[in-house]
Amino acid sequence: MSHFTRGGTRKISICVGGVSGVGKTTLLREHTRLHTQDMQVTGSAIVKAIIAPSTVHDLDSWASEQRQAVREKSIHKLRQLLSQCDGRLLVDGHFTLRNRNTCLLEPIFTAEDKSFFQALILINPHPESVLVQRQGDDRDRPPESVCDIAEHMGFELLEGRRLAQEMNVPLLELVESDLSNRLNILAEFLNGLDPKGMR
Repeated sequence: MSHFTRGGTRKISICVGGVSGVGKTTLLREHTRLHTQDMQVTGSAIVKAIIAPSTVHDLDSWASEQRQAVREKSIHKLRQLLSQCDGRLLVDGHFTLRNRNTCLLEPIFTAEDKSFFQALILINPHPESVLVQRQGDDRDRPPESVCDIAEHMGFELLEGRRLAQEMNVPLLELVESDLSNRLNILAEFLNGLDPKGMR
C-alpha cells in the first residue's frame, strides 16, 4: 500500500532494530526533536495496547499463530500512524526477540512487516555498552550476561542483513559512536532515501 504526503511525496516507514539497551529510544527521540516532520513510535507499546490486559510475558507462551495475529494488528496500527505522519515513520523495534519461556532467540518479522517497512536501521554498539545501559534503567528484563547480549546482537545483525536482502531495502548499521555522530549518520541515511525509488 502506498502512502503520500499532501505534496504527493511517498511516505517512508523504517524499522529501527537492535536489542534492548542499544539506545534506539534515545536516538529516535533526539532525531524527531530536531526533525519534527518525522514521527517516532515504539513497537512494543503498540503490542502492549493490543494484548492488554495480557502482558508481553504472556505473549511468549501463546501459539505462533496468535503471536502472528498480534504482529498483523500492530502493522495495521502502524499504517494508520503513517497516514497521519508528515514525514518518515521511525519504528523503535526489533528483528528478533528472546522468548522468555524457551530462552531461544526467534526472528519475529511477518509477511506484513516485510511489506510495510521500506528501510531498516540496526543499532549495534559494543555488548559491554548495552549491559551498562541496562543497569541504569528500571525496565523488567531477564538478567543477561555480556555473552548473552553479544549472542543476541549477532543474531539480530544476521537477521537484519538477511531481511534487507530478502526485502530488497536499504540497511544502515550504526556502530558504537557518540550520540551526535549517530544523529548525523542517521540524518544522512534518511535524507538519502528516495521515496520515488522505494517499493
